[in-house]
Amino acid sequence: MGLYTKKRNTFSIKNILFLIIAILFCYLIYFFYSTYTQQNNTIQNSNFLNFPENNQSLQLNELEPLIKKIISENPELILESVKKFQIEQSKIEKAQLDSKNKELIQELKSYENSMFIGFNNADTTIYEFVDYNCGYCQKFHDVLLELFADNKNLRVEIIQLPILSNFSVDLAKIAMAANLTGDFEKVHNYLYSSERRSDLPEIFADLFLRGIDIKSIKENINSVQITNKIKEHKALADLFRLNGTPALIIGNEIVPGYIDLLKLMEIISKEFPNNA
Repeated sequence: MGLYTKKRNTFSIKNILFLIIAILFCYLIYFFYSTYTQQNNTIQNSNFLNFPENNQSLQLNELEPLIKKIISENPELILESVKKFQIEQSKIEKAQLDSKNKELIQELKSYENSMFIGFNNADTTIYEFVDYNCGYCQKFHDVLLELFADNKNLRVEIIQLPILSNFSVDLAKIAMAANLTGDFEKVHNYLYSSERRSDLPEIFADLFLRGIDIKSIKENINSVQITNKIKEHKALADLFRLNGTPALIIGNEIVPGYIDLLKLMEIISKEFPNNA
């Protein structure tokens, strides 16, 4: 599953070597300056470097062997510098990624979506991207039902991401059409139940027996309104570069894939400390 990710900067060996040389060059300038001002004439006896006696006459072409000497005699310093640089770059990239994802989450929250399960007046809302043919989505749906039994302050907005097959698209359209008649949660729960049939005629028959307005669903399933809604939901998924289900947005945390009840409760408690 892909999230919004910024392409990492890949530093070639040439770039890293240039960075090392620049660092060492600055170090050497500082070293020579300090030695000169202190009138320290003991450089020739140093075991670390063996500079010319008159360090003022040191030419640029003399730096290369000195740098090679430092690298060969002190490789751990180079490795430490590169490692530190990579760690700092990772921190910068993570901060940029977190900032970008927070912006996208705010955009998701501003989207008007009446397809939800749970409790409409809840203080806590999380978001789930689903495919009705996804086995892990069905497994996670059972986790949500278990959580709802103890947590009456939770609303889960459903965003359709039918990516597994054309049948997934058909089921997503049925759920969206059912939302127009106020039957979304009933249909959503049925589509994730073990009683769901494997073809559309049998699914419509089951929904009819459950009191669902099948006539309205069939009239709306291929309407422009539903087609546009499918596109809108896909656009939301594309914001986060999602390519798998289930995917969750809980507070400012993006959760790719299935999680169990304990993990879900842990993340909700962290992101919504006042949820009860």
